[in-house]
Order: sequence, then C-alpha cells, then structure tokens
Amino acid sequence: MMLKLRPNRWLILLLLWSSYLIVYLSRLSIGPLAPFLKQAFGISNTQVGYLVSAAAIIYTPMLVFGGWLVDRVGIHRMLSVGTLIASISILSLSTVSSYLGMVIILALSGLGTGCIFPSAAKAVILWFPLRVRATAMGLNQTAVNVGGILGAMLLPIIAISLGWRYGFLFVGCFSLLICLCCVLFYRDPSVDTAQTPSPENPEGSLGNATASSSIFQLLGKRDLWLLGLSGYFLGNLEFAVMTHLVLYLKEGLLFGTVTAGALLALTEAAGAFGKPVSGIASDFLLRGRRKMVLLSMGSLAGLLCLLLAVCGTMLGWFLYPVLALLGVVAIGWGGLYVTMAGELGGHALAGLTSGATGAVITLGAITGPPLFGYIVDRTQSFSIAWLSMAICGLMAVITISLIREK
Repeated sequence: MMLKLRPNRWLILLLLWSSYLIVYLSRLSIGPLAPFLKQAFGISNTQVGYLVSAAAIIYTPMLVFGGWLVDRVGIHRMLSVGTLIASISILSLSTVSSYLGMVIILALSGLGTGCIFPSAAKAVILWFPLRVRATAMGLNQTAVNVGGILGAMLLPIIAISLGWRYGFLFVGCFSLLICLCCVLFYRDPSVDTAQTPSPENPEGSLGNATASSSIFQLLGKRDLWLLGLSGYFLGNLEFAVMTHLVLYLKEGLLFGTVTAGALLALTEAAGAFGKPVSGIASDFLLRGRRKMVLLSMGSLAGLLCLLLAVCGTMLGWFLYPVLALLGVVAIGWGGLYVTMAGELGGHALAGLTSGATGAVITLGAITGPPLFGYIVDRTQSFSIAWLSMAICGLMAVITISLIREK
C-alpha cells in the first residue's frame, strides 16, 4: 500500500498531540490535587490510587473496542466523539460532591479517552513512514508529559487560590477547545487502494475486509503477548510514580506542596524529553530496531526505583537528577512501545493492535497506584513501595528480552 503523505503531516501531528493531551489531563490531574482531595473527602493514600484506577476501569476495555471501531468507521469520527465525551467528563468533576461520585465520573470518562488513544496511534502509523515513525510517535506521546507538567505546575496554585474544583473546570474548558479543533481540522492522509508492501509500508497491511479474520491471528502472536506483558509491568511503574510522587516528596521527604508539584513537573518534563529521544535513537542510530532501546529504559527504571528504595532519604541534592533520569526512562518509553505495537498490526489493524496493547498498559495503571499506596498505608514506608516498583522494572526487562525482533 503506497502512502501519499501530505506536506502538512507535522501540523496533523500537532492536532493529534493536542487530542492526546486530553487523555491524561483528566487522569494526571489527580496526582497534583491529591493533598486537596484527601482533605476534602477524608480519604487515604490507597483511595487516591483508586481514583486513578477508576479512570481506567472503562478506559481499558474501551481501548480494544475503540481500536476496532477506529479501523472500521475511521479516525476522524472516533477522534471527535472521544474528545467530546472526555471533555464533558472532566467538566463534571468540578461539580462532584462525594468521593463515590468522583470515582463514577472518572470511570465514565473512559468512554471518551478510550477512543482517543487508538485514533491518535493509528493516525501516526498512517501519516508517517517507517523511517521517522518512532520519532513522530514519541513526539505525540509527549502530550502525556506536557499534560502532567501543566497539571503539576498550575493545578496546586489554582487549588490554593480558588479551590480544587476550579482546577477541573480549567482542564475541562481547555479540553472542549481541543475537541472543536479536532472536529474542524483533522483529515486522513491519501491512501492508495493497493494493499501490497512497499518501501513506505514494509508491514504489508491488510485491508479492512480482512480485519475481523485477522484478529485471532494477531492474538496468536507470541511477541505481541510479550510486548503487552512488558507494558503491564512498565505501566505499574509509570503510573505509580506519577500518582504518588507528590505525596512521597511531601510526606516522606517533607517538601512543600508547591515544591513537590514542581519536582513532579521536572519528572514529567524529563519523560517528555525521553519519548522523542528514544524514537530518534531507534529510527536513526539503530535503523528501526526498537527492542534494545526499550530494554535499556526498563533496566534503568528498575535500578532507579531500587535506588529510591534503599537511600531515597539520603540523596540530598542528588535527588533532582535521579528524578529527572527516572522521568526519562520510567515515563519516556511509551512512544517506542506504541510504535512497536502498531507495526506488529500493520496499517489496517493499527487501531486494534494499539488499543489492545494500550489496554494492557492500563491494567498496570489500575494496579500500580493502589498497590503503591496500599504498601505505604500498611507499612508506613515508602521504601518498600519503591522496591515493589523495582521488581516491576525487573519483570519488564525479562519479558522484553524474550521478544524476537525482526
């Protein structure tokens, strides 16, 4: 299949990046606002973790179903519907009056965010050729971190000045603006009707007519299962870091709320830097090989969590570069991972494959934050919680090493 790329593909990437920002603006708002939510609803660290998990309850199966719909009805429709539902959900969080109500709304937000991720992933697969795809996907994935940076820097200030409800109101209005841009300006690339491999499409993707019959073929791929399993362990680690870092710095290391939020922003910024850099390393230095970079990032993430577990309270000023490097490897792996998943599925099934592997990552988001919080609540020790994340890093390294890269 010959893919005719328009000159404005980088502008399309900017639009996709903006839409993907919504997915994590809703979920990553919980971490910076965690101290205020604990006080408002009288909840524990474990219950804060459950808020992040709640956002993934419907989001996880919706990734698979939404990915299938993207392959069937098209990117534009699913992107428009997904951003609209997600924006309304975030706005509703500003009016919630109970902890249970917040859990329910966060869960329902998955109906929208579950459509955005596979839509954006497939759009990048279609718009960008193999030689720069991991770089483009890495740039798109930085939306996760920019959302975290904006949340970490602005939401505590808004909460202190006006109240935590205004934080969600700000995020919801911004998301509605992005939704309008997606509806008005996104367009799919021109695609030849021929479905044969080419230099621009070495994957040799299947047509939509064969999509349903190919689902079981994809599920039978050993390497896809291993990639998904590694994503689960890395998802545990990543979302535990983003959810509990402010609480760790505030309660474990006695930092102020605004300072802790700034350090979370530093970690998120490092993750944003790591995503395109890992893609550049894969595309240009290793000529399209993904496994070695992903393996290195998983190994280093586990070692840094082990360092925080053993001597986190004794790091002093060295804590700053440790958190920055942790952001690069524990948060910056997503773009490379999604690229690898999409290439396994080919162009026609990129939505389904990206959605399915993204769902496995989200399982890690469901279990990681409450596991970290539960360990802290039971043991009164952040060190043991960090050790559990180091083990997740080790398991990710083992599964990645078993993948047979072509």
